[in-house]
Amino acid sequence: MNQLDAMRCFSRVAELGSFTRAADSLELSRAVASAKVRALERHLGVPLLARTTRRVTLTADGASYLPRCQRILAEIEVADDEMRRLRERVEGRLRVDVPAMFGRYLPLPELPAFIARYPSLNLEIQYNERIVDLGAERIDVAVRFSGRRDPKLMARPIGVTNFVTCAAPAYLARHGRPASPDDLRRHQLIGTARGSRRPRDWLFRVRGEVRRLSLASQLQFNTIEGSLQTAVAGMGILQTADIIVQDLVTRGRLELLFPGTAVTGTPVWVVYQRANRVSAKVWVFADFMAELFQRWSKLRDGGSSAAATG
Repeated sequence: MNQLDAMRCFSRVAELGSFTRAADSLELSRAVASAKVRALERHLGVPLLARTTRRVTLTADGASYLPRCQRILAEIEVADDEMRRLRERVEGRLRVDVPAMFGRYLPLPELPAFIARYPSLNLEIQYNERIVDLGAERIDVAVRFSGRRDPKLMARPIGVTNFVTCAAPAYLARHGRPASPDDLRRHQLIGTARGSRRPRDWLFRVRGEVRRLSLASQLQFNTIEGSLQTAVAGMGILQTADIIVQDLVTRGRLELLFPGTAVTGTPVWVVYQRANRVSAKVWVFADFMAELFQRWSKLRDGGSSAAATG
């Protein structure tokens, strides 16, 4: 058994929920794809997938094994593409899509240094609050905050965020500082929900366990920017990704609440179409974003981003 091939096949089946679709995407027959996964299960001594005539789902062991497979396969892709791109010059136009608030805080101040490093590269950057179709909008590379990979795209993990809770000093002066997450039920809260999705639960780490609170928001927006501006204006309490509010906390426009309760939040990925996997300009931008995020993560985890990261 080629274990890497088997892991790749298992991951694709899990991501697509179908042996047939996975086999097609890997240019294999369904029988070969099924045989590879069965060989991997025999090797590990546990079933990874539960198969019925209608669908394929992960077993508990499969759910535990899948993210490890994805990380290993992503690292192999990174290593392979790193070597290929060394043969290509960094030049031409690069179309980039980044989440709006994240883009203004992290990459924007560092862009002059990036452009100076690659003067033959022409950057076209768009800020978005929505998930764009890279192919339809001719985007070369994007930054995504998502708990799930899009199996149609190549994805490079660059880090994770933390969920933190914050409010403006003006709000706390008027309404008082909540002593515990339960006190939030008596405060004005700000939520974010896109489209028809219900707002997510508020998350807190209490005595080593993640606690979920379903809290009603007095104000709710369909963009992070709307929620953030309202919080800064002193109109309520907000829970969001730490990287979004870091600059505002540093400048004293927001204060973090409940030290030590922050919960690991959304993974951050650099994604691109499979056709771009050997593109030097895509890879230097992915390296740039990974470098920025890792630098920021070290500052956060070293305690400089505030006690609420725990």
